[in-house]
Amino acid sequence: MDNRPLFLYNKLNQLGLAVTLYQRRYDSLDEFYTRVSNVTKQRLYQYIKDNNTTLLDYNFRDFFQHCIKKNKIQVMSHHFTNHKIEGLTIIDQDGISFSYERDNPKVKQNFTLCHELGHFILNHSGTCFTESVDNQENVLERGANIFSAVVLMPDIVLWSKIYYSCESFQNVQNSLEVSKQALYFRLLDLLREYFPNKEGQIKSAIEDYIQRNNTSIHNFFHNIKEKIIEEFNQYRHSLMNQIRNRIDEKGFVSSQELPELLHQENWANLKENIKHLKIWLVYNKGKQISYAWDSLKLSDEQARKKSELQLLLM
Repeated sequence: MDNRPLFLYNKLNQLGLAVTLYQRRYDSLDEFYTRVSNVTKQRLYQYIKDNNTTLLDYNFRDFFQHCIKKNKIQVMSHHFTNHKIEGLTIIDQDGISFSYERDNPKVKQNFTLCHELGHFILNHSGTCFTESVDNQENVLERGANIFSAVVLMPDIVLWSKIYYSCESFQNVQNSLEVSKQALYFRLLDLLREYFPNKEGQIKSAIEDYIQRNNTSIHNFFHNIKEKIIEEFNQYRHSLMNQIRNRIDEKGFVSSQELPELLHQENWANLKENIKHLKIWLVYNKGKQISYAWDSLKLSDEQARKKSELQLLLM
């Protein structure tokens, strides 16, 4: 049994740097980490595909705001003089709310927000979750930490930035809005998943990468690039999700954005699964456009005028 103490991660969490928590048995860590990571990527990768997110421009905020808006979650700041409560999630009859320590560094606030979202997305049992320096042994807190790390620094994004685009450690850290230590431990966790017996070499590669020597870390990513890409490409654009997202945001979408909307065989299924959705097709001088709208947000006349304007501009 590995008796390595957990004080390192507890200390990192106090500093706003926690990513995942080591457990005393590596097999338990690997199994737990992989399971939570996979669940997180199922949601995140589908979102990235449905929204045509450019991997090199990825930032957690788009996914976070999408989840907040979709689930009508309130987000606010709080302040406690001892800073012991980093984040708080409350679920009650009035809805769902997240709060974070307003005096923490921005990178810690980012981690906390994604951590609180993790409790909700991972469907943790309970109505109140408190992220504090005293409860990091809690398995639900560990799961939320893993969720947060993956959302902030997804596998496919790290591969794209580090291997494909050859970005420096500092550039990756700044663009993803995370701390130096958070990125360090995220890379360590990710590479240990694929190379469980090479922790020493992985640490050396990451340390070299911080010093702008990327040869070793490139070699690691080169050896796993096909697995990372294959995992990401398992997810396909979902017409249902794409329409639902655009309807939620704008109340209207047309075949100019989503050409598959022209296929009328899709309509019945879409209207059955998306509340208040209407779909229609208009023609003009050999051109056609199909459009869908939320009947609670737009009248039939308002939707028709939007479609006719797009048709005129085609």
